[in-house]
Amino acid sequence: MGGDVQAKVVIVEDDPRIAAHVAHGVTEHGGLSLLGTAGSLAEARALLGQDADLFILDLGLPDGNGIDLIAEIRTKRGAGPKILVLSVLGDQTTVLAAVLAGADGYLLKDLDSLDIGQQAAAALSGGAPLSPSIAAYVLRYLRGQQEQQKQQDEDSELSPREYELLQLLARGQSNRQAAEALSLSPHTVGDHVKSIYRKLGVSSRGEAMVRAFRSGLLRP
Repeated sequence: MGGDVQAKVVIVEDDPRIAAHVAHGVTEHGGLSLLGTAGSLAEARALLGQDADLFILDLGLPDGNGIDLIAEIRTKRGAGPKILVLSVLGDQTTVLAAVLAGADGYLLKDLDSLDIGQQAAAALSGGAPLSPSIAAYVLRYLRGQQEQQKQQDEDSELSPREYELLQLLARGQSNRQAAEALSLSPHTVGDHVKSIYRKLGVSSRGEAMVRAFRSGLLRP
């Protein structure tokens, strides 16, 4: 936020002491202004129509889970407002659920060392404020996703023998003719054909040819 424009903040927290501490951090920061506070999901929902730039919210609310609220904010407001979770809940399942629902940052409640104004400003500027243990969860998840995608990519690649067989099939050769050309048994060729179908996501020779030509595996 540039110049004298202040980002409007909504605080969702059912503990009055913590809510007051967060509100103080917001109002003390020159770039932030307090738009409203809510102590429950119902009160927070009533504020979703307000033009908030940032929601700072707890997850353990008296009438439900704040993760549901994150999803509702994203549904109604899209990617516009930033969402910063401030919670005592720090287990991996809860953290990842909040992040995947659309949270931009996740901080554990530590009122003695937490500069909420600075963390809020960081979220608004495109940062992702994360407590150290929370960051470790997220990084492990992302690494796992990358490894899974890498494995899927490797699993979906045709082997040299499968590609050679695909070329023969594209020329109209039968499985038996291809087996003779490759010096393989018909049974082995049949296994290769099944593998080709699985990797291309098809169930017939015709579909395999269409997919192979469209993806560039085969050229006319």
